[in-house]
Amino acid sequence: MTQVVTVSADMAALNIETLRIPRRVSVKDRVADVKADAERNALRAENAVDPEPVETMTPAPPVALDFFDAGYQPRQHSSVQEAEAAYRSTED
Repeated sequence: MTQVVTVSADMAALNIETLRIPRRVSVKDRVADVKADAERNALRAENAVDPEPVETMTPAPPVALDFFDAGYQPRQHSSVQEAEAAYRSTED
C-alpha cells in the first residue's frame, strides 16, 4: 500500500532549510563582526541622552468616545428575512 502526501511549497522550503548545512564563518570574520557590534554599542552609549522628565512632556489630548454615552444601545444583528426585505425594498 502506498500513501501519497501533498506538501505545499512553503512547507517544503522550511524542511529544506533544516537539512541545509550551515555556512562556516571564519574566526577572522567573527572577530570583525563582534568588534563592529562593540563599536556600535559604544557609540550608542556615548550618544544616549536622559529622556525628558515626564512633567515637561506635552499632555495627551482628551479622547471622547461617543458610544460610551448613556444613550448608547448596542446594534441588533439583522435576521436573514430582514436583510432580504431591505434588499428587495431597494430594488423597487
